[in-house]
Parts: sequence; structure tokens; C-alpha cells
Amino acid sequence: MATIDGRTLDHKTLAHLRTQAVRRVVEDGELPSEVMKSYGLCRTTIYPWLREFKDKGWEALAESISQGREPKLTNPQQQRVKRWILGKDPRQYGFDFGLWSRRIVQQLIQEKMGVSLCLTSVGKLLASLDITPQMPLRRAYERDPKAVQCWLDEEYPKLKKRAKQLGAKIFFLDEAGFQSDPPLGRTYGLKGKTPVVRTSGQRQSINVISAVNARG
Repeated sequence: MATIDGRTLDHKTLAHLRTQAVRRVVEDGELPSEVMKSYGLCRTTIYPWLREFKDKGWEALAESISQGREPKLTNPQQQRVKRWILGKDPRQYGFDFGLWSRRIVQQLIQEKMGVSLCLTSVGKLLASLDITPQMPLRRAYERDPKAVQCWLDEEYPKLKKRAKQLGAKIFFLDEAGFQSDPPLGRTYGLKGKTPVVRTSGQRQSINVISAVNARG
């Protein structure tokens, strides 16, 4: 009979098998090797079970699932890391770079919590918080969202009405070209929500001007 690898069995099946195997040896007087042979398992597998039963009783043979290593950061600490990153950038914490990286998060955790994590652990922590590396959107400091929305809600409808009365068409000036500043790399942000990095709107560039209507 081919030997079965006990590691391939699910926890409940293995717990039941342990109990039945030990019971056959302890209560029925069967030989351990013969019991293991009947189950198709290695003959030495039963001996740790017998020792556990002798030391702790039947409860030691019950289903047990390894919980793994205890995380270094508590749940409140993990949520604190999440609040550091979302809606902010490293420059607000004294760093020169405006994009999040595992190394910056690692350093911040060390400085503010006194906990040392390797880069792999930092990556796993961010993934567990639904924070993933993404390409951020660029927003100028000079941008005023309220003023933009006000123009769309109040000024543009007036212009559209006037253009219709005059039989005119509305075109928007569009500039595109080469810029002196480098493209943004990746940073970390909440999964499914693209992060925004605030940068200066002043750039040196060679522009191309075109007229675009409301339909693009």
C-alpha cells in the first residue's frame, strides 16, 4: 500500500484520524505500526500523537490550526500607518521625496513607533491595508476646485446661452507640449482610489496650442 502524506489531509480529517489511531492503540491494544499501516501512513507518525495524549490527554489530539507569527504592529498601529499615507505625502513628515515607498514607510514606523520591519514585511502590511503602488495624478498648487465648479455651474451656462443667441460656437484653448519636469513615478494609495500628489503648476515647456470644443 502506498504511504499517504498526512500533510495533504485537511485539519478535521487529520484530527479524527489522530484520535482513532491513538484509541486503537491505547484502548484496543493494537500495535502502533499495524494501526498506521491500516491508514496508509508512515509507521512513525503515531508516536508524537501518543506522547501528546500521554502528556495532555484527548484534547491534545483535537483539531488545531497554526496561527502563524504574531504581527509586530497591533491593529491600532496598522490603522495609524494607513492614516499617515492616505491623503498625504512624505514631505509632510520631513522627507524630501513626495512619493510613498516601502523604505519611507519602514523608516517612519521605526522613528514613530520604534518597531523595525523588513521591506518585505512593510509590503505585506500595506497590501493588508488595501494600499497598493499606483501612478498618481498631478494637481497644481494653484488649482481652486471651488472656483472651477463655480465656473462650470454659473459662468459656462451663461456663455453657452449667449453663443446660441449669436449663432456662435465655443472653443477652448488647449495647450500641450514638452515639459521640463520629470514624470511622476509610482506611490502608495488606497486600492481602487488613485492618490493625488500636489506639485507646483509653474513649469518650463514648449507648448502647442489648439482649439477644442465642448465635445473634445
